[in-house]
Amino acid sequence: MKIGVSSCLVGMNCTYVGKNNYVDILAKMYEEGDVVIACPEVFGGLSTPRDPAEIKSMNPLIIETIHGKDVTYEYLKGATKALQIFLDADVKVAVLKFRSPSCGCDGVYDGTFTHTLVDGQGVFAHMLEEKGIKVFHENQMKEFLKYIGKDDDYGTYFKDSTSI
Repeated sequence: MKIGVSSCLVGMNCTYVGKNNYVDILAKMYEEGDVVIACPEVFGGLSTPRDPAEIKSMNPLIIETIHGKDVTYEYLKGATKALQIFLDADVKVAVLKFRSPSCGCDGVYDGTFTHTLVDGQGVFAHMLEEKGIKVFHENQMKEFLKYIGKDDDYGTYFKDSTSI
């Protein structure tokens, strides 16, 4: 089974600050060929680094940078491209970046740039779930591994790791 993963989680320096959010177990799975990666922000044409952006409104969808620039189009364009890559690879489950306006799947920031979380999903996470792809974030690795039936294979990761 192919697994979709946010590019930053396997070590790609594509976050808004130009760094990554490396998770060693996901990087190992990527090296083994089990993972398809995508960064919707980069696919949408946004630079690395870039100004932070948050979802200002879900209906209608409005995503703005901290300086008030509307980047909704770029987020939708990138999420659509990333979705197609995951669909073409027959991805059934994904691990995405927590709180991201693209990839957040268990809450996102509220658009005030005050680190206030609200219920909701990022654009890409929402698209994946609409297509029936199960979505986890990097703080749900135990649940993810159990879901894919690999909790025994990677169980020592949680006994020794301080990365989560």
